[in-house]
Amino acid sequence: MKPLNFILLLTTFFTSVGFFAKQPSATTSVPTITPITDAEKWIALSPILLFLLITCIVFFKLKNSKVSLKDLLLDKDANVQIEEEKTKQKEAFLAASFGSQQAMMDAAAALNSTSDSNTEKPNTSVSRFLAFISGLVSVGLACVLTTFAIWNYFDVNNFPNLNDLVGVLLTLGIGVVPYAFNKITTAAK
Repeated sequence: MKPLNFILLLTTFFTSVGFFAKQPSATTSVPTITPITDAEKWIALSPILLFLLITCIVFFKLKNSKVSLKDLLLDKDANVQIEEEKTKQKEAFLAASFGSQQAMMDAAAALNSTSDSNTEKPNTSVSRFLAFISGLVSVGLACVLTTFAIWNYFDVNNFPNLNDLVGVLLTLGIGVVPYAFNKITTAAK
């Protein structure tokens, strides 16, 4: 063994590891971790609980009022046009003579007996349904993100950076685009 290697080996053997370690400074302090209290947990979970409570109340009121979600999502413009046509037909029926009225009633009875009952469906608006679903998901996701931010604040004592998630919420807003486009084209007619 060469003498230089032997000296280095002896030096490393007898040298303490603490000699090379960084000495802690007196200014650094270790943060104390305090557990989240029950009150803080309730406060953090309150946005989700409030969202669920309001959603349940709205659906309960709709059910008691005998209004279905399907009725709310119907395209009102098409239904108004159908009702106007029915009103015009009734006016024409009442203005006709008795013999013509009897012939119209016989033709309508024959038509109703041959037609399928499933053919007459109200015009549901798919774009309105997409806007409803994307709006509901956006509000739910915003409540979850708010809950996460509050919980993180209580746990670590700082708010997380949620700026990158704005794109996600804006992307959910794309469900409103078909409904807005339908309304603009209907208004343009």
